Amino acid sequence: MDIVLPQTLAALPAWLGILLTTAVPVGIAIVLGRVMYALFTHAEFQANAVVGAVKYGFVVEIYAVVAALTLVGAWDTFQTARDNVRQETSALYMLALATDTFDGPAQAATRTEMRAAIRNYAATVVAQDWPAMQAGVHSNGSDAAFQRLTRAFLDANPEKPSQESLQQTTGNWLNTIAEARIARLSVTSRTLSGLIWMLVLTVSVAVIAFQWFFGGASAAMHYAMAAVIALIVGSVLMVSVKLAFPYVGDAPLLTPAPFHAMMDLR
Repeated sequence: MDIVLPQTLAALPAWLGILLTTAVPVGIAIVLGRVMYALFTHAEFQANAVVGAVKYGFVVEIYAVVAALTLVGAWDTFQTARDNVRQETSALYMLALATDTFDGPAQAATRTEMRAAIRNYAATVVAQDWPAMQAGVHSNGSDAAFQRLTRAFLDANPEKPSQESLQQTTGNWLNTIAEARIARLSVTSRTLSGLIWMLVLTVSVAVIAFQWFFGGASAAMHYAMAAVIALIVGSVLMVSVKLAFPYVGDAPLLTPAPFHAMMDLR
C-alpha cells in the first residue's frame, strides 16, 4: 500500500517543503487550541489536567518510538542509496583504469570503444535515469548503454596473459555495476511502506491534538508549547521524507556528480 503525500513532500523545493512541514502542524495546533477553548471551560481543562497529562505521556512515548523507527528506516534507505551510487561509479572508474591494459597496436579500436562505452553509460544515467528518479518514477533508459558497456569489455580479445587475468576481474566489476544499477533504479519501490507513513502521520496528528485535552495556568503559554511541539513533529516528518526519497526533489540529497566525472573520461 502506497500513499502519495510523502513523495510529494520530498519532490517540493527545499524551502517550500520546510515551510509546509513546519507551518501546517503549527497551524493545526493553533486551530485545535481555538476549537478546544471554545468547547471547554478553563475549569474543565484543570479538572482533566492530571489524567490528561498521563495519557498524553503515553501518546508521546508511542510517537517517540514510531518517529525513531521511521528515522532509522529512512536513514537506512538513504545510506543504501548513497552506497549503491558509490559502488556503481567506483566500478566504472576501475573499468576506465583497465582500458590502458589493452595497449596492443591492434587493440586501439577496443580501447576507444571501452572508453566511449563508459562515457555513454555515465551520460545516459545523467540524462535519462536521474530525471526519472528525481521525479520518483521508474526508468529503463540506461539499458542499452549498459549492454554496450558489457559487450565492450566482455567481447575484448586478450593478447597477453595479463589481459586475460584482467578480463576475469572486469566481469566482477560489471557485475557490481549491474547490482548497484538495479538497486539504484528500484530504490523508490523499496522505500518505507505506505502503512508506515500512515502510522507516522496518524501518531503525529494525535500528538498535536491530544495536548489540548488538558490546560495550564496561561492560555498563551499553552499555545506557545503547542507550537513548539508541532514544529518538532513537522521537522521530524520533513527529515524522514527527505531521507526516504534521496533522489526525489528539486534539491535531492543525492546528485549525479560522480557520473559527471566519468563523462569526462578520455
